[in-house]
Amino acid sequence: MSALPESNTPALLEAFFERSQDGFFFMMIDQPIEWGPDVDKEAVLDYVFAHQRMTKVNPAMAAQFRGSPSELIGLTPSDFFRHDIQAGRRGWRKLFDEGHTHSITNERRMDGSTMWVEGDYMCFYDAAGRITGHFGVQRDVTDRTQAAEELEASRSELRALAARLQATREEERTRIAREIHDELGQALTALKLDLRWIESRLPATNSGPLRVGEVSLTQRIDQTMEIVRRIATELRPSVLDQLGLEAAIEWLVREASKRTGIEITLQAEEFTRLPDHIASHAFRIIQEALTNVTRHSRASKVEVTVRHTGNAILLGVEDNGVGFQPQSLSGIRSLGLVGMRERAMACGGTLMVRGEPGEGTAIVVAIPVPTP
Repeated sequence: MSALPESNTPALLEAFFERSQDGFFFMMIDQPIEWGPDVDKEAVLDYVFAHQRMTKVNPAMAAQFRGSPSELIGLTPSDFFRHDIQAGRRGWRKLFDEGHTHSITNERRMDGSTMWVEGDYMCFYDAAGRITGHFGVQRDVTDRTQAAEELEASRSELRALAARLQATREEERTRIAREIHDELGQALTALKLDLRWIESRLPATNSGPLRVGEVSLTQRIDQTMEIVRRIATELRPSVLDQLGLEAAIEWLVREASKRTGIEITLQAEEFTRLPDHIASHAFRIIQEALTNVTRHSRASKVEVTVRHTGNAILLGVEDNGVGFQPQSLSGIRSLGLVGMRERAMACGGTLMVRGEPGEGTAIVVAIPVPTP
């Protein structure tokens, strides 16, 4: 392809400037300014905000501000950022410090309406290295920014709803566990006493307690009571409410090790009693992590840690199992992990997962706790 005649270059640049869909502009300072470590930057910005003026804009730039090019010509930074002078000064300081910037800023159109602008800006310098002005290319990203804000607001609402549902479910579990333990437990105890009373009234020729097959009715009641206690405890361990998180995790680790045969050790530091909602979430996180280990990891050893550091409690579960592929952390197979993350976020905390195929998995949760 042959080169374009040099005489056409200014015309082509001007056509590009005028027809671009992005906003183009030049802002020049009345007098060049010194900028560096030895100048009073705040004083220089005072001058710039009064004496740097819009000197050239294209139609796209004018359309962004819902005005005409003539309305924008001559405007200063103080005019463009009268709604938030400090934010404007921070942007100019960064531009002058670095010589060029990329930023998203909150600005006002000529009719006073709000818009979000994404732009790239570059300083001009004279032969002495002084700043004479800058050139900018920017686009209106108001719709995109508002959509992102609405999406984040929707996510926050969903997290709040999920936290409320978890709290409601925990309350319901506590109520059902208490009713099972108290009501059904008392009924079975009364039934056992009634059975013993009946046995005491049987003829002396009776060879022993009443039986069904090889098992006495009293033994069957004892077995049923044990099942009732186990179900009530799995719904809501009473030790969590009575003795706190540390004791509840000790019980959880002991039961999980007994049930699965996996060697599970616990390293727990003493700490003050936590608020009920934090203790509940922390317990359920450890419970879900151990459930994931027994279901997926094929581990032979697991280490559970509970530490209190600064204003946070750290929960850790690390195994020596098969690890995971990074892509497996998304989709329905990772719903347990999603639940743990949501519980951590409901307390203002964070969850981190570390692992590689064949190298085990580690989960660390940090939850801020109020100072006593």
